[in-house]
Amino acid sequence: MKWSYLLLILVFPALTQAQYDFTGTWTGTLTQNTGGYAPEYDFTLYLQQEGNKITGRSYVKYGDIFAEMKLEGQLVGDKAIHWEESKIIDHWKHENMEWCFKQATLFIVSQGKEDKLEGPWSGNTGDSECIPGKIILRRTSPRA
Repeated sequence: MKWSYLLLILVFPALTQAQYDFTGTWTGTLTQNTGGYAPEYDFTLYLQQEGNKITGRSYVKYGDIFAEMKLEGQLVGDKAIHWEESKIIDHWKHENMEWCFKQATLFIVSQGKEDKLEGPWSGNTGDSECIPGKIILRRTSPRA
């Protein structure tokens, strides 16, 4: 009986450990491998987490082109999320361009007091596969 109690005391904190909260604004870069429109884009995720569900928007910009898209996803374990873009909310592009609807699995990487979201992305335009790349984001602190 004493061993059961000791085991419960040791295991309980691990079972009740809070999952990471991804809610917030994450800013950084989205890269695209050789052959893409550009090698690097400004990229922002606006995320809301409720339980294991993730909703929000993505914003990608390169020069004067931009797109804001709706996204949905879910937690993957405690320290990662998977999301997919589903709808263009707003955009401006050159006439010969198509937008890439992206999906990614991003992992929390802790560096001191700073957390980053990193991982590969892929996607398609509806007609063809997009040239994939990598996303690296940092949580943005709210401004007063």
